[in-house]
Amino acid sequence: MKLLRKLFGAKPKVEPVKAIPLPVAEVKPPKPVITLDVVENTNDEQELLKLAIDGATSQLRQAAAEKLHTREVLEQIAKAVKTKDKNVFKIVKTKLEIFKAEDAKQAELEVTAQRICEKLERHSHLEADALFKAKLTVLQNEWATLPSLSHVSQERFNKALAACEAKITARAQAIADEEEKQTLDLQAQQLAEEALISLKELTTNIYRHAHIDDLLNANYELKIQELNNAVRLAANRQLPLDKLTREFEHRKQQTLNLIDQIKTSGTITQLNQALEQASDADLIKQAQYKLQQFTKLAKDMGDDIPEALEQAKNKINAFFAERNQTEQAAKNALREFNELVRKGLWAAEQGFVRKARAIQKELQEKREQLTNFTQELPKAIQAKVDDFEAQLIKLGDWHEFAVTPKKEALIEQMRALANNQINPEALATRIHDLQDSWKEVSKGAQQQDDDLWQQFQQASALAYAPCKEFFEAQAAEREANLIKRRELVSQLHQYLNGYDFANAVWKDVEQTLKTARAEWQNYWPVPRKAGNDLQKEFEGLMEQLFGKITHEHESNKIAKQQLIEQAEALSNSNDSRTAAEQIKLLQGQWKTIGKSWPREDHQLWQEFRKHCDAVFAKRSEAFEAAKEQRQAITTRAEEIIAQLNQLAEQSLEQINNAKEEIENLKNEFSTLDLPKEATKPAQQKFTNSLNAIAAKRDSARHQAEAQRWVDLFNILDAIRAYEVEVINSAAPENLAAQKAELENRIANISRWPAGTLSAVQQRLAKADAIQADDQAHNANLLRILTIRAEVFAGIETPESDKSLRMNYQVQQLQQGLGQRDSQFEPLLIEWIGLGGVPGEIYSPLFARFNQIRQHSMNK
Repeated sequence: MKLLRKLFGAKPKVEPVKAIPLPVAEVKPPKPVITLDVVENTNDEQELLKLAIDGATSQLRQAAAEKLHTREVLEQIAKAVKTKDKNVFKIVKTKLEIFKAEDAKQAELEVTAQRICEKLERHSHLEADALFKAKLTVLQNEWATLPSLSHVSQERFNKALAACEAKITARAQAIADEEEKQTLDLQAQQLAEEALISLKELTTNIYRHAHIDDLLNANYELKIQELNNAVRLAANRQLPLDKLTREFEHRKQQTLNLIDQIKTSGTITQLNQALEQASDADLIKQAQYKLQQFTKLAKDMGDDIPEALEQAKNKINAFFAERNQTEQAAKNALREFNELVRKGLWAAEQGFVRKARAIQKELQEKREQLTNFTQELPKAIQAKVDDFEAQLIKLGDWHEFAVTPKKEALIEQMRALANNQINPEALATRIHDLQDSWKEVSKGAQQQDDDLWQQFQQASALAYAPCKEFFEAQAAEREANLIKRRELVSQLHQYLNGYDFANAVWKDVEQTLKTARAEWQNYWPVPRKAGNDLQKEFEGLMEQLFGKITHEHESNKIAKQQLIEQAEALSNSNDSRTAAEQIKLLQGQWKTIGKSWPREDHQLWQEFRKHCDAVFAKRSEAFEAAKEQRQAITTRAEEIIAQLNQLAEQSLEQINNAKEEIENLKNEFSTLDLPKEATKPAQQKFTNSLNAIAAKRDSARHQAEAQRWVDLFNILDAIRAYEVEVINSAAPENLAAQKAELENRIANISRWPAGTLSAVQQRLAKADAIQADDQAHNANLLRILTIRAEVFAGIETPESDKSLRMNYQVQQLQQGLGQRDSQFEPLLIEWIGLGGVPGEIYSPLFARFNQIRQHSMNK
């Protein structure tokens, strides 16, 4: 240090700044001495409060502070001694820290309580499902772990809990009602089913009864009415009993018809007894009519035909079968007799005497058989018999004279054919016809003319000579066709044994079948016997080939029917999207299946296509329904956003009253399953609407906060005016009226800045005792308080008070305290407590102090 002084010289001395003397309060007369014994022996909080603040010694003040435990009193001491007695302040601060810790703990509990209440309130809006009560129990257990809470939180929890319990109760009642309804519905269902079963049993009993009188019929009708009432009562419960009711009504009506039928025709047993004694056809027919009525009733009711009814039916059928058999035998015998008469007439007309006489003998035998069926022949047949007998007599007379000329004529006709140039086939046919005529003429003759026969034979051989060559050429052609057919059969054998039918091209197989049959038809004529044998072999090969085609067509038909059944099942599916995908696969499979029979194949395709169209139609309907549902959801989201926008335009009070409605809208919006394309814009609009409501609340909150400060400072101005009036000794009645008005104004202000109401009330309580000396003293303290606030906020002090600020800071340094003010709230409470300051002093100081308040609130 000495070296530095030599180099740079001694440091010039700075004259100390003379501190501006602080204003000093007027010296008051000494107070009476109070000892520690007084502190120990008193429990008066107000007395201890005064001793803790104004006690003569630090020990006295500390002892008084130690005995105080009320929070409000401790806060007053802290404010009063914060800058005056650090020991007392430490004691008070330690005790207040306990309260603050309890406040913090209580605040944390309140936050937890509010969180649980919010959860419970949200839970109360959910449906009371299986997990509802379990979740509620969890929240109740969580609430039970919390110690004592505020009345507001407890009331909020109880309200939400009551809402949840009401939902549980309603759900339990709904379940009980549903269970009771299901039980009653089940009983009604069983009652209706039992009524139908009883009615069927009743019908069976009616069929079995051998004799039913009027009393029994009345009992049956009464029983049916009782069963009908049971079904009607069950149907009144709106159960799906349409099918059962229709079946019961049908059965009831048929049973009543059965009773009416029995009243008219008797029982089935009585019908059987009547059939056993009946032999007349008319009586049998009457019984048959009654039997048909009973059978129709049984079929209409869907019952099996009763055994007694079957017996009666068999008896009637046996009677008519026997009768029909006899009648048919008579008809057949008469038909044969008539046919034989016709043949006899023809033989007689043709001159076939021998044949005609043989027929005559056979007719006599047939006539004896006809006597078993009828005594007399029908007139038409008897007339034919008489005609035949007459013709036969005439034939015996002139037959011999007519045959020889006919034979000679046939010989001349045959000789004429020898030089005829007609077609060989027609010529052969003509020759055969003449030969047949010769045989007919020769029948029944008493003798055979050999000379004429030889002439006829020679003429036949000469006439047939041109046909021989023709038929030999035909025989050669038949043999060639036979060889070709054999080759075709051999090829078919090779085709059937060598072709891969497992991987066949069935179109080619069908073409092979058609070609083979066409070629077979071309190879004609063939020798009869050999051709017949080969024809059978060919037909067998064709049947084998056609059988393979048939098997393929049937397999394809079955495969397509299976696809149709699957398509029909898919047409009834509720999952239209999956059904449409699967139906496309079935369509692909359909294309891989070959053809069936042409007509059936077309019908199968039409049926398959019908089910496919039904699936795609249902999918289209599902798409449209889903589209409408998405549109409905989007529309509902827009309606919710519009409602929120309307709420955002209302007043804060209306918004606060609609808090539950807003929460319900938020919950409803969160449950909406918005379409993907509409989610982002809708969510953005929804957020903007909520932000608008929040902004309205924040704006109103800021306005309310600002209004609270305005109300505070206005009431402080009014109290200060009242204090000035007190200092100026205004009239008591005026002061009383002014104070009453102040108290009324204070009571009408609903919300105050935190911690200020108590300070305002205390200031008003002390206003009546203020004096002129207090006015000057408070004015100086108010100025110092303003400077302290500016130091705390780091704001420059006006030039007029800079020296005071400097003196204050130096004084603080000298006392070793440094800057003591770390929060603005204590400064505000002190400001409120300083009253009676004149307006010309108060106004500029208030402007500076208020600026600091606004600055501290905006940090």
